[in-house]
Amino acid sequence: RHRPPTKGFQCREDIEKEDHLASVIFKCNLPHQQHLVEFNCREPSCGALEGEEKGAVLSEDDYVVDPNFFDEGYSMAGTTGFQVWTGSRLLIEALTWPQDTDCERLKEIQECVNSDYGTRIIELGAGVGVVGTYLSAVGSHVLLTDLTTLVENAIETNLERNERILSDMSIGDGSGKSCPSWLVDGQRIGRGWADATPLDWTKSICEQLTDEQASSIDFIIASDVVFLASMMKSLFDTVEALFETSIDNKPSLILSFQKRDAQ
Repeated sequence: RHRPPTKGFQCREDIEKEDHLASVIFKCNLPHQQHLVEFNCREPSCGALEGEEKGAVLSEDDYVVDPNFFDEGYSMAGTTGFQVWTGSRLLIEALTWPQDTDCERLKEIQECVNSDYGTRIIELGAGVGVVGTYLSAVGSHVLLTDLTTLVENAIETNLERNERILSDMSIGDGSGKSCPSWLVDGQRIGRGWADATPLDWTKSICEQLTDEQASSIDFIIASDVVFLASMMKSLFDTVEALFETSIDNKPSLILSFQKRDAQ
């Protein structure tokens, strides 16, 4: 990492069992808050914990056959979305935990996402929903997207979990006291709002998003969403389409990416 470690920001993992099935619960604290956000994952995180932070260890008996293996549109690439990766942590730190050495552009972005006035964000490849949920908790309005399997089996349940956990969190005096129309079925997450919807990068966004969703974006975010070079074209085709439909807003793309495949 080139940016110094963030003082005060901490993550950890616990094991939660229900009906003898084990889940990893990834947790991290919010800025200037006692509250934590939590995410139910199928496997321990990869590179998202640092130093002495507590990680979860699953036994061989805790691993089960992927119940979504035969879902339409699901692939081995989709399975990576059920755990937390390095880029999620780095993006959260960079966007929501300011440092004196941050450049002016980053400070501008931090001011936008950490406000009560509803900066509109779409997250691509949201996985279990860590980054988008965190940004909504600090004040943004976020549409989290991924494959249908991840939306239905990870993101939606984690949004419900954090809506409940942060229900007693105080909110500001901005314009975010009612759900913005573009989020359709938005849930109150801390100081902001969030909703989830499937988005397949290989298909037209106009067939998958409402007109208001496609034209309302201030920022497009994506963290560790590709691990094969072959996935890049469909990702950037989707980004280009969002740039075009939200052209009046002049949206910016914020991408964390770790090169893993020389091909």
